[in-house]
Amino acid sequence: TQEQELAESYKVKGYPTLIFFKKGSPIDYSGGRQADDIVAWLKKKTGPPALEVSSAEQAKELIAANNVIIFGFFPDQNSEKAKVFLNAAGLVDDQVFAIVSDEKLVEELEAQAEDVVLFKNFEDPRNKYEGEEFSEDALKSWVFVQSMPTIVEFSHETASKIFGGQIKYHLLLFLSKKNGDFEKY
Repeated sequence: TQEQELAESYKVKGYPTLIFFKKGSPIDYSGGRQADDIVAWLKKKTGPPALEVSSAEQAKELIAANNVIIFGFFPDQNSEKAKVFLNAAGLVDDQVFAIVSDEKLVEELEAQAEDVVLFKNFEDPRNKYEGEEFSEDALKSWVFVQSMPTIVEFSHETASKIFGGQIKYHLLLFLSKKNGDFEKY
């Protein structure tokens, strides 16, 4: 409120507004409002796009610690597909990405070179990317769709993911939690 010109130059419309600067370029904050969301978003913007995984134990810990995590299995991190994977990882702010380069570890984790696998702790726990096109946009769309449960309880936190994402058609079911049969459905 004290720096009106500065606020106008960055198109600040409300408060609080977070703008992250990387190499002088502004990036609008697109994460949630909770402290954990902000910290995760900042880590994603300041750290590597994907965590380097060097052991099966580390992989299992990451899978257990995250509702959704996407692994890229790339013995050659300079390959075209690895670059696409890392670029997509940098663009998806709300999910954790990991990369495995050790060929023995790729086999140990039941994958093949250049596989991309999404692990989640709901529904089908392991999903391999099998799209025809291997591009940043295709991977981003696939990650979004696979990281959403089939049935989502509507809330302030889930509203933007439900209506602002890649899935354009929805079936809505309205149930009262007060009736006592909410969990049954």
